Amino acid sequence: MASFNIYIAFCVLVIMTSGAAMAHDVDPIKANNCETKMTTHCVIEVFVSIFKTGTVSDDCCHELIGLGQFCHNALVKKTLQNPLFKNNDTSVILSRAAQVWKKCTVVGEDVSPTPSL
Repeated sequence: MASFNIYIAFCVLVIMTSGAAMAHDVDPIKANNCETKMTTHCVIEVFVSIFKTGTVSDDCCHELIGLGQFCHNALVKKTLQNPLFKNNDTSVILSRAAQVWKKCTVVGEDVSPTPSL
């Protein structure tokens, strides 16, 4: 009977460990559907403004705000993990990403509600 209890305890431990490992491997970008919330045009516009030089249009700012700050930050950090961007200054990129987000939140606040009839 004792060996049966040890077997059950071992199975529970394996299940819990595999569950924790699977939870750790969940991609937050895919889990939050971050990749499908903006048009390709706006993705490129935001990317260029953060990783090169450029500005984000008001329309793309609205899409970025719709994406949400969590997705915005997660996508920037994931891009920085790509070997193509290993020579970029991370602090500069994160600063630019914060500036783009701040600018877009201001643009989002400037939208006046449509008057009701």
